[in-house]
Amino acid sequence: MPALNDDVLLRVASFCDIETIVTLMCTSKHVYELVTRYEQSIVKDAVALYTGYDSSLFPPSGSISSSHNVEREYLYPKSYDILNELKIRTSRTEIILSPGQPLRSKIDSIFSTSGAFLDLPQIERELLMARLKETFKVVDRLGDCAADVMSMWMLPADNGNSSQKLDGDEAMLKIHDRQLAYIRSLSPLDLAYLFHLVSWAGQAYATENAALMADVDCWERLLAFKEASLRHGTIMLWAVFQPPKVKKTVDRTDDSTHRKPMTELARFAETCIRQILEEIRIYQSTESSQNRLPPSLHMTMVKSFVEKTGRPSTRHAIEMERLILDHIRID
Repeated sequence: MPALNDDVLLRVASFCDIETIVTLMCTSKHVYELVTRYEQSIVKDAVALYTGYDSSLFPPSGSISSSHNVEREYLYPKSYDILNELKIRTSRTEIILSPGQPLRSKIDSIFSTSGAFLDLPQIERELLMARLKETFKVVDRLGDCAADVMSMWMLPADNGNSSQKLDGDEAMLKIHDRQLAYIRSLSPLDLAYLFHLVSWAGQAYATENAALMADVDCWERLLAFKEASLRHGTIMLWAVFQPPKVKKTVDRTDDSTHRKPMTELARFAETCIRQILEEIRIYQSTESSQNRLPPSLHMTMVKSFVEKTGRPSTRHAIEMERLILDHIRID
């Protein structure tokens, strides 16, 4: 069987996930050297395919944050680590939005209850779910602002990079500023889908954590969860909605208000939520003239939609629903 030429091999590699690329590299020394040599161009093509050739869905630096554990390691631009991370994100999105999972169940229940999305035709439901999957990428783009800021001091000095490292507070403010800027750059339609994704995720979170939502600060906790999802990306959604590895036996003592054992990811999510809860308490107890906290991402999302559409702020949710329904409607 004649060997494929290098151009064809590289083109094939650009459509492969990381496991397939590794398998491809094991076929021969020549292929190994070729795929290694053209790592950056292969990853560049794969990223373009993942984003649908929408460059706004990837940080300008090309670096992103890993989500396979709570450390959120910095992943260098155009490296095969990027492909592995995109594979993880795609897989988790499919699982979280699969039938029977908490978030998907909440969305399905909305289709069968009163409201704007009641009794949507099946094809329009499918279009809505497809767009929500794309919105997961928007949420991760927000979380990747952290890697974008880190890239300022992670690049080698011989690349002309002279940026000084920021301390923890400075870095967090810089990341937040970039997240605010990205939200403000989104179209009204993107903002509408983003708002509904985090809103529905919040409702599913409340259903899954009845014990926590029984506390006096339940509404603040719900807002903190939505804010944390915007700040950290879909790792937050995976942390609270990932299926259990071992199915538990349900007995008579099973209680929906019982606090579940926490995984490392769940502890990460709870820590993020508690930090934002503290910010909310500070905001509520501080005079407006003395408040130095930056605007929240959730508030900025709503405000940006109102400013871009000129709609009354009291009707933003209704206007967002209408925009989505117009977008998925099949005449």
